[in-house]
Amino acid sequence: MLAGLLAGTALAVAVPAMAQSTETDAQAPTGESATAGEPAASMIVVTARKQEETLLDVPIAVSAFDSARIEDRLAQDVGDLAAFTPGFQIQESFGRSFDRPVIRGASNILMAEGKVGVFLDGIPFFGDFSSLDLANVERVEVIKGPQSAVFGRGTLSGAINVVLKRPGDELEGKISATVGEYDRRELSAFVSTPITPWLGVQAGAKFYDIDGQFDNTAVAGERLGDQNTRQYMAGVYLDPSPDMSLSLRWLHQRDDDSHYAIGLQPASENNCFLDTRPYYCGEVEAPDTYGINSDRLQRPGIYRNADRFLGDFSWDIAGSGYEFSFQAGYSDLVEVIGTDQSYDDRDFFLLGSPVVCGFIPIGNQLCTQSGFNTTTGVHRKTETYEARITSPGTDRFRWRLGAYTSLDRSTPMEEYLEASELGLDMLGDARRIRNRAVFGGIDFDVTEALTLGAELRHQVDKVRNTTLSYRAGDLFAPEYLADLAFPNPDQIVGEAGVRSATFKATLPRFTANWAVSPDLALYAQYSQGNSPGGFNTVGAPEETFDEEKLTNYEIGLKTNRWGFDYLNLSLFWQDYSDQVLTSTYQTETRIDSYSVNIGKTRIRGLELEGAYPLIGRSVSLQFNYTYLDAEIRRGIDPDQAVLLLGAECKTDGDTNLDLPGCREAASVAGNRPPLVSKHSGAIGLRTEHEIAPGWSLFSGADLVYRSSFFAQVHNLAESGDSTRVNLQLGVRDDNGLRVTLWGKNVFGDETPVGILRYVDLGAGVPSAPSGDSSRAFAITPARKAEFGLTVSKAF
Repeated sequence: MLAGLLAGTALAVAVPAMAQSTETDAQAPTGESATAGEPAASMIVVTARKQEETLLDVPIAVSAFDSARIEDRLAQDVGDLAAFTPGFQIQESFGRSFDRPVIRGASNILMAEGKVGVFLDGIPFFGDFSSLDLANVERVEVIKGPQSAVFGRGTLSGAINVVLKRPGDELEGKISATVGEYDRRELSAFVSTPITPWLGVQAGAKFYDIDGQFDNTAVAGERLGDQNTRQYMAGVYLDPSPDMSLSLRWLHQRDDDSHYAIGLQPASENNCFLDTRPYYCGEVEAPDTYGINSDRLQRPGIYRNADRFLGDFSWDIAGSGYEFSFQAGYSDLVEVIGTDQSYDDRDFFLLGSPVVCGFIPIGNQLCTQSGFNTTTGVHRKTETYEARITSPGTDRFRWRLGAYTSLDRSTPMEEYLEASELGLDMLGDARRIRNRAVFGGIDFDVTEALTLGAELRHQVDKVRNTTLSYRAGDLFAPEYLADLAFPNPDQIVGEAGVRSATFKATLPRFTANWAVSPDLALYAQYSQGNSPGGFNTVGAPEETFDEEKLTNYEIGLKTNRWGFDYLNLSLFWQDYSDQVLTSTYQTETRIDSYSVNIGKTRIRGLELEGAYPLIGRSVSLQFNYTYLDAEIRRGIDPDQAVLLLGAECKTDGDTNLDLPGCREAASVAGNRPPLVSKHSGAIGLRTEHEIAPGWSLFSGADLVYRSSFFAQVHNLAESGDSTRVNLQLGVRDDNGLRVTLWGKNVFGDETPVGILRYVDLGAGVPSAPSGDSSRAFAITPARKAEFGLTVSKAF
């Protein structure tokens, strides 16, 4: 019902406004904002195709947020912007790690990379981005649809480009401080200044700390969800001649968060398929309490320490208009994650209780330590290089050519290995990915109003996974091993091996843009995207997963006519092949997830966004709405067969789809992909009034809606609809001072933000009739209502 209201309100504003007379148009001249606090969207310059274009001119769907819009939306990170971006949803089920963005229904269960790419000034950003600070950015561009032809690897369904500020001709800066509930403290400062006409520098820092919102019943006095961040940045910018510029920037980020809040809905709550493998059907509910055995972890929560270096060089060759540019990026990231994967204050043991776990004799066993209490560390180093040459932008026929290479290396950290009921931890795979690509594009002005474009990228990914092994006595002290069951310093843990694969892809995009008038453009495009395949953990039912492919057909309209500050509409159809989701497997000594290609998905959708002045510049309406009709057209999931037929699809305890009727029962065709809401959007009101010379009073209210999403392909357990309200009230002056009282989720909507299909191995929980472990569901709660005060001063 609310989805219909949201869509209807947006259309109710859009349709009558289009019929208004030119008298209304005269109130908001082209290129000027008629919206309180909103600069004209048509004037925002974006680099969504790695060339400067206005939002009105770029023939693809882009939602752009400059610094004023970011501040107005009370956005602290990219995830906060998702509510105001049609087609963009994000799951933050595991605190500030394992980002799972979803653009246009391309579900993402385990990780972001491969589906949605994040970039800093067009340079790939590797690792989780949920704590990436937006305080000192020029703008954020959310680019929807396949971007592989331009941005390359990891942009199957879209890309997010964060554009950093550069020094201007004068000293400028900003300082901001926030205090709020849960002992929230935030301080950021940024300064940028020219030193000489050809040299500029900038520096910035941010300190952020907030207590968790939920008590941990398993550890007295501990809160779940603490977040702490320290970030620093510095940059040097040189313009040795009018035709040449170069820059070097450094960004440092350190996050130190406690374990996130998550709670297990136990098997006893299951209400369907009770005769096969009991499941939960319907809307899940967030638990009343949360218990996490964080005291059993070496380092609970998330520790992340990263240094990133960005360099770019551009040269207008001898003032000819032909431009050569070069970009390089390097990052050094250490990430340690400690998780109680029982998601419960109960200890889960695979091998029985601590008293009897030795019935499966394993060398160097620690029977009192559950294998579900894990701490892992990864050291990741990446480097990227891109060079391109571009013809003059004023030519009727324009072209660009380039080459790209990157190397991404991840190595597991030995210092977080430990013993458990399963013996000594195995080291994860060391991963190495080399990507090489050549790309190019052309644009041709058929007439002054009609432009046709084509882009093409050919890329080769070489993936190598090295399975590591070690001798117990080489990494563990003798006294540590001596206290374990069946101590054996000569045990070789893991089986060394190397797996490698090569993935090649040629990815096109074709566009047409018709500038009907200076304030109205229509566009159409065809594009393809991919996400390369890879390897699962050794021992998984499927060793590899194949490349995903997405084909996109799209038409759209962009305008600031009819009194709108901006109005964007896009319609798209996508064919999604070999979509990668996850499944689980269990052995005597292991329960784990693995990636698997499920089949083919069709996605149809509509995206609408705009801003409309209701009373001149004093009162304005902002809105966005997304309709996503995503349907699996062909797909097989073994768990679906077990749900329907139980033990009839089992042979010696393993699922066997070759048994009569089982492959047909395993079909998930007709179901919606997980984590995808059919309806989502936001409606916001903004007011601004002068209360004294040089002083204005402003206010804002946003209603953010998201319809229910399913936890998995079975379409059984779901989140329920969520409706959240954000409010703000403040004053600002003409000299850059801004004081804002704000509230987020002020009415305390409790709809869960994450649902993880899981198993319940608590003591006394019987196995399912199928012989499998009983299902349970780990629920991530929404953040509670928060209120705070922000004071900022720009100069």
